[in-house]
Amino acid sequence: MGWVTATLPSGVELFDVHRLRLVEGAVPVLSAELQAARDQAWEMAVTANPALFDGPVVGCAELRWEEPETLFLRWTAVTYRHYALRRVPGGRALPSLFVNVIQPIDDGRVVVARMSPATAAPGRWQLPGGSAEPPRDGEVLDEGALSGQAARELAEELGRFV
Repeated sequence: MGWVTATLPSGVELFDVHRLRLVEGAVPVLSAELQAARDQAWEMAVTANPALFDGPVVGCAELRWEEPETLFLRWTAVTYRHYALRRVPGGRALPSLFVNVIQPIDDGRVVVARMSPATAAPGRWQLPGGSAEPPRDGEVLDEGALSGQAARELAEELGRFV
């Protein structure tokens, strides 16, 4: 994997993870002032791009090595509105949790997709994937659930539905 990490942009890390332990955490508490500023920033973003929607997503509240080869991730359910905090002075948005797929094709190239106008970065080319979603009632967010979400994202990008 050295050849891959040698070409990464600064600030990008790849981890050799053999096990991922996901634990749900509390939703961040915001002051009334930050909530109002976040909501105003969200409304401005929606005005600029009416295709944006305030759907459920997973934020990463904590990430650390728990033991060798095991990564601990504390997550919390938020909505896209939460990420408007990135545009609020003094606001702190949790990092996003994404699922992506590196899907090779017969000639050795990989599938890439262009982000739709309904996203925060319309037109950007990237690996097929998307924001992780919190589990439905009675379900858990684990490696299997994330793999399922990644497979659905790939199928969606390819115009197939599972």
